[in-house]
Amino acid sequence: MMAGLSDDERAWADYLITRAGFLVFSAILLLAAFKVPPLFILQDTAGEMDADLSSLASFIEGVAGSSLEGARYYHFGSSSEVFIHMSARYVVAGSGEGTGSVTRARALMSPVYPPNSLWVNRSGLLEEIAGRCGGRTGMGDDLLRVSDMVAVEEMLGQVEAELAQVPFVPDTRQLLVVEKVILYYEAADGIERRGISIVHQ
Repeated sequence: MMAGLSDDERAWADYLITRAGFLVFSAILLLAAFKVPPLFILQDTAGEMDADLSSLASFIEGVAGSSLEGARYYHFGSSSEVFIHMSARYVVAGSGEGTGSVTRARALMSPVYPPNSLWVNRSGLLEEIAGRCGGRTGMGDDLLRVSDMVAVEEMLGQVEAELAQVPFVPDTRQLLVVEKVILYYEAADGIERRGISIVHQ
C-alpha cells in the first residue's frame, strides 16, 4: 500500500502516525499521574494503621500481662481520619473516605474490657461485681468466694458477647486508660487472684 504513495504522501503518513503515538502516550501518562498517587496514599495509610494497631495492642497486652494492679495511659498517634473500634478480643482500625477505605484488625492475646452497658470504669466494674456477689468486691480483705468467681466469669462472658456486637469507639484525641484490676478470692488451696484488664477514657 505504501508503494503507491509519493514521497509527500509518505511524509504525511509518518507525521500522522507519530502524532497519534504521542497523543496515546500523553493520555497514558496523564492517567498514570492521576491514578497511581492514590494507590500510594492507600499503602501509606495501611502501613500507618498497622503500626498504630501494633503499638496499641502491644500496650494493652503489656498491661494485661502485668502482675501489678494499676492504670497506664496511652496516647493515640494516628491521624484524625483513622478510627478505632475495640471489642474484648480485637482492636480494629479503619480510615475515612479521604484516604480511601482501608481496614486493619489485630487480635489481642488476652481479653480486655472497654466500656459497656454494665460499667464504664473501675468503680463501675467493682459495683457490678459487688451487686452479683453479695456485696463482696474481691479487693483487699473483702475476698470473693469460688461461687462468686463463677458469677464474675458469666458477667465477663456477657460483656464479651455485647462488645462483639457493639464495639467501643474511643476518641483518638483523648488519652486511653488501660487498667489492670486484680480480684482476690478464697479457693481450696488458699487465696487466689484473678486479673481483669479494662479500658476507658
